Amino acid sequence: MDSPVHVPVIWRSAILPRGYEPRGPLVEVHLVPADPATPYEAHQLEQVRDELAGAGSSRVGSSPEIAWAFSTDGPAGECGLAVLRAGQRTCWFPLPGTTVLAREVAARLTTLLTIGLPAPGHFAPGIGLDPITATTKSSENSLTSPGRIRIGPEDVFSLEDLHQEAEKIADELVARLVAPLEP
Repeated sequence: MDSPVHVPVIWRSAILPRGYEPRGPLVEVHLVPADPATPYEAHQLEQVRDELAGAGSSRVGSSPEIAWAFSTDGPAGECGLAVLRAGQRTCWFPLPGTTVLAREVAARLTTLLTIGLPAPGHFAPGIGLDPITATTKSSENSLTSPGRIRIGPEDVFSLEDLHQEAEKIADELVARLVAPLEP
């Protein structure tokens, strides 16, 4: 892990077509390039769209800025993948039980790393949960959740570290994600 960094994230709600509303809480995992990167070309995004669609997604699309594929009714529930022109790689999936969330995040980090486009030398991971409709209660009062949680990238990892330390990185991301929900 390198020094802390703050790189901008494009969240799932800005990636998908307007009007799409998830049916339940979705976890989103992002790998944002931490190195200056050469933007992907439109034809590269169009080619990767077909790769993303091969993951069983029912809706696909691409533009000069993004390629995406998602499903709202597949066997895994609502899920999807996207690659942005600037190099960000994103996925989202239904919130699983908390005992398997870190394992799911680790698997998704690995999936994002295997997308068939050139990768920068370093990525900064981020994680989010949206929407949230739960209410938590403490002994003194009731606290309604914020509606969504977005934990932007703070740490930078080399590709090698992301591959080798996916589970450890996922554990840290999940800890940051659930902290705002704890009383």
